[in-house]
Amino acid sequence: MKEAEIFLEDASRLPPSPVKVPVRRLSFPFPGGFEQQNIFNNYQQPTDDYVHAGLDILQPPGTEVRAVDEGWVTVIATNYPEWKTHHLFVVSPDPGASVGWCYTHLDPDAFTFRLGDRITRGQVLGKVVDFYVGEHKGADHLHLHYVRVDRLRERGADLTSLVDPLLFFDWEDTEAPVVHGPLRFVRAGTLDELPFAPDGPRTLSGEVDVIAGISDVARPGQGCNWMVPVVTLEITGKDVAPWRKLVLDQRGEIAQPRAAPALYVKGSDGRRWLEQEPPFPPIHLVVATHSDGDGVLEEADALQTWNTAEQDARGERRFPDGLYEVRIRTWDLKGNLGQRAETVRVENR
Repeated sequence: MKEAEIFLEDASRLPPSPVKVPVRRLSFPFPGGFEQQNIFNNYQQPTDDYVHAGLDILQPPGTEVRAVDEGWVTVIATNYPEWKTHHLFVVSPDPGASVGWCYTHLDPDAFTFRLGDRITRGQVLGKVVDFYVGEHKGADHLHLHYVRVDRLRERGADLTSLVDPLLFFDWEDTEAPVVHGPLRFVRAGTLDELPFAPDGPRTLSGEVDVIAGISDVARPGQGCNWMVPVVTLEITGKDVAPWRKLVLDQRGEIAQPRAAPALYVKGSDGRRWLEQEPPFPPIHLVVATHSDGDGVLEEADALQTWNTAEQDARGERRFPDGLYEVRIRTWDLKGNLGQRAETVRVENR
C-alpha cells in the first residue's frame, strides 16, 4: 500500500534544517584550510547500497591526524580485525558518553592514546594508515564523522552518524549544483525510458518515474564525489494544482543510510546514461518520484511514483491531458541552487 503524498508547500524555498546536534566551529584535522584538506567524499555521497556518512579526507600515509575537538577516548574498535586499515576510535565530549567524533583509517600502531585518555583539541592522535598494507588496497585517507555508538560488539562497533560533519568547519562552496539534462522519464518501477518525441515534448501516460542526474563540487575544477542534501520535485500545468514534493533533506542525520537503493540508481544500471560523461565529478542518478515528500530517505519511498492517470473520488483527473512542466531543484549546504525544467505532455485517453 502506497503512503500518502506529503507536498512541499513552496518548493522554491529551502526547508528548515533538521539538524539536532549542537554545532560549533572546529579546526580541521590537517594543517591549512578547506582546500588543503583535500576532501573527496562527503556526507551525502551515495553508493549502490548505502549513503556515505562522513568526510573522506585524502592525505598521504603517515600524515599526522590531529583531534578536531577535545574529549575522552570512549571506544577503540575495528569491524575488520584481519585488516590493519579499518581501525576506528571515538572521542566523546564527556567520559563514557555514547556520542562523539569517530576517526577511521589511522594506523593502530601509531595511536598516541589508550581507552579512557583525555584528549585535547589539536592533539596528534596518530597517522593515516598505508592502504597498501595487506590485501585490501585503496586510497589513503581519514574517514571522519560525528556518531552515536549504538552497540559495542566483541569484534567491532555499530555506529549511527548524527550530523553532516562539514557543518562544524569553515568550508567554501562557490559552485551551484548541476542538474544534468535531459531528465529521464521511465515506466514506474523500471528503467525502461519512455521515447523522446522527434518534434515536441515527450508524451507520458500511466505511472511514471522521473530520474535526474545531479553533480556538485565546492570549487571550479574539483573532482570529488560531492552530493547535494536537498532535492525537490515540482510538476505544474495550466489550471492544475501544482504537485510539489520535498524529495530529500539530508542536512541532519541520515536516518536510513541503507535505503539508498530506494532513491538512487545503481552505478551499473545507470551507466548507459552516463557513458558519455566525464568520470569526475561523478553524476548521481536520483529517482525524484521515489519520495513520500517528507525528505527522509526510507525504503518505502521506492513505492512512490507519479501516477499521471490518477483520479479523485469523483472520477476527475488529477492531471488532465495536456502540457506540464517538470522541475527539479537542488541545493547544497551553502544554499547554492541548481535546477532544470522540461516540458512533457500527459496523454491518458
